[in-house]
Amino acid sequence: MAGEEIDAQTTLRRTERAVHGDLPEETVLLDVDAGVAVRLNSSGAWIWDQLDQPRLVAELARGLAQRFEIDETRALGDVVAFAREMSRRHLLTAI
Repeated sequence: MAGEEIDAQTTLRRTERAVHGDLPEETVLLDVDAGVAVRLNSSGAWIWDQLDQPRLVAELARGLAQRFEIDETRALGDVVAFAREMSRRHLLTAI
C-alpha cells in the first residue's frame, strides 16, 4: 500500500501481521513479523476495533465523529492519518 492514496472511499482491512490486546488503560498492537508493539490512543483503539471487518474510511470517520463528538471533517483527517501510519507499518491495507 506504500504510496497508495487513502481517502474517504478507501476500504481498509487489518493485515495478518498484527495481534492486539486490551490493557486497563490502552490498546496495544503487536506486529508479530517485526516484533514491534504499537500503543493506540482512544480514537486509534476505536478505529482498530471497528476494523474487525473491512470498512470504508468514510464510514469510520462518521462513527468516530459521533463517538468522540468531533467535527466529521476532523474525524476524516484523523482516520486517514491513522490509516496511513498503520499501512506504513503494514498493519492495515486497502482492498
